[in-house]
Amino acid sequence: MDRADKQGDKPVSANGSTNTGLAYELLSFFLLLLPFAITNGIVVVKSIDLPLYGGKIVLFVLPISFLLFQLWKKSRVIKIITFLLALLAGAEAYIAYQFGGVSGSSVFSILTSSDMAESLSYAMERWQLISLWLLLCAASTTLAWYVARRSRFRAGGFLCLSLLCLAAYGWYLGAMSASLYQREKNANRFPVASTDAKDKLFGVGHLPPLLSTIRDTFPYGLPVRLWMYNQEEKFMRSMEEQTHAFRFGAYSVGQRPVQETYVLVLGESARFDRWSVNGYERDTSPNLLKARQNGELASMQDMLTARAFTMGSVPIYLTGRDTMREGATQKSLISAFKEAGFKTYFLSTQIKKSFLNNVTALFAAEADVQQYFEADEALGLVHDEELLLPFMNILQEKAARKLIVLHTMGSHAVYTARYPKAHEKFQPVSDAKKGGFGDPFDSMQGISNAYDNSIRYADHVMGQIMQALAGLDGYAVMVYGSDHGQTLPTPQCKFIGHGVMNIETLHVPYFVWSNKAYRQAHAQQWQQLLNNQEKPVMTSANFATMLDLADIRYTGFPSEKSLLASHQPGAKRMVTDMQNTEFDLDASTGKGSHCGLLHASIQEAAHPSLRPGD
Repeated sequence: MDRADKQGDKPVSANGSTNTGLAYELLSFFLLLLPFAITNGIVVVKSIDLPLYGGKIVLFVLPISFLLFQLWKKSRVIKIITFLLALLAGAEAYIAYQFGGVSGSSVFSILTSSDMAESLSYAMERWQLISLWLLLCAASTTLAWYVARRSRFRAGGFLCLSLLCLAAYGWYLGAMSASLYQREKNANRFPVASTDAKDKLFGVGHLPPLLSTIRDTFPYGLPVRLWMYNQEEKFMRSMEEQTHAFRFGAYSVGQRPVQETYVLVLGESARFDRWSVNGYERDTSPNLLKARQNGELASMQDMLTARAFTMGSVPIYLTGRDTMREGATQKSLISAFKEAGFKTYFLSTQIKKSFLNNVTALFAAEADVQQYFEADEALGLVHDEELLLPFMNILQEKAARKLIVLHTMGSHAVYTARYPKAHEKFQPVSDAKKGGFGDPFDSMQGISNAYDNSIRYADHVMGQIMQALAGLDGYAVMVYGSDHGQTLPTPQCKFIGHGVMNIETLHVPYFVWSNKAYRQAHAQQWQQLLNNQEKPVMTSANFATMLDLADIRYTGFPSEKSLLASHQPGAKRMVTDMQNTEFDLDASTGKGSHCGLLHASIQEAAHPSLRPGD
């Protein structure tokens, strides 16, 4: 019997290896990676910058996978773990395909809060997809095992190549780390803040470069994202502990009617200059414009948000404080209304627990009743009109005094997903995820049309709210404020979104509507609110304004910050970028630079008291 027969393989070549050994090795490796390749491919198509992701695959993912493949061939335990990860890759692929990104806080929080019956029901609805994925995993694993048994290839050369790739990845990390440092140092020159800077802001901590670059891969990034979720949960629990025993000691003053209803609508990504009620040439807010012409509506013309992203800005509306800087030192206006005898409600079309809404969820939990109608950012499966029926039902409840907070998806990208097709007045429209970066101007106009449609739809929703409140007895007030604005693409600036420091993202709409009974009983305060419409103010004024509208007081109540006050203090309007650098917007420079980005003055940039994030 010759040597080839003893080995049970093809004839041996002159260099001591088999002619087909390398082919078997690579085929087995490919078959084993097939479920993971499909998952990461969907992630690339849906959400990831391909050149950067490709570098991770070539320099890190493939070398590490090949090294683990050598262990897989020899270890039954690793075979089982790999098969289980392949099954889990199916869930990751589904998340990436449906929602345009990798799993994160919102997915993990849903999994931890869902019961077994709910999970099984969700899985049974997708049994065909699950069955196909199980078949794929079983086939790929079985074939990989079968082919690997026929290989007599010695992987020494490939192991050396893998180690060289990992060494190159180490060099890449060092270069990237230096680049991130330089980018953070000059952050205001860029239209997009570094991801690492966001991590430090959002309570996740400082991610090392390795973890930062692999967290969107599967399966290597999954432990990183789970760790981030755990850190966020710890951050939330610490904030809950800080505010648990807090009490305002709030109470109502003055003569009270039988019925009082106050509504706070938290808008999303709506910029000031796209509302016809604020002078925009397009008919985007007919309901609000009519209310203002009838003397029922006040619109603040120079309102700024201190933070150009949801997690930083919404808590400011609810507490009057920058929780990103100060922490959760007190509860929100929801608790103040409760202490004063109001029944409180929080309704939302935003995800209950997500990376950007976890602090909002903390304050929402103060409400007596919470209801979430969770919308997907990309698909828009739920529109803000879904809030109207439960809102109307609340108005019919027996409670005489109510505070209702409505947290909407508003004009968050993708803009075409924010409104039903029937509300598409301005055409043609374009998907904001597909345009803006080198596209022709007609695509940019399509994005602008879609955005204006989302604003008009928000006006439609508020029109329904105002109509319902107008039919109530007693006092009825609606306040609307957007968390931040939005940068839309132009031939000069191709950037879409928020989080950057320019007028488009910081200048926000803010409206106060009231019924006739309220205006008659509060004639002096209402007139003062109208007088304040042109004054420069901040969204932090909403906390005191809401309590002032409802005649709620407590020891230390900041009445001077209310928009119903007889005068507004001339304090500087300080805004804070994603690097946690605070500066005076009115004294900032560079307003005519790329994308209108603002820069702190030299004095502010150098002053340590104005840079607490450094």
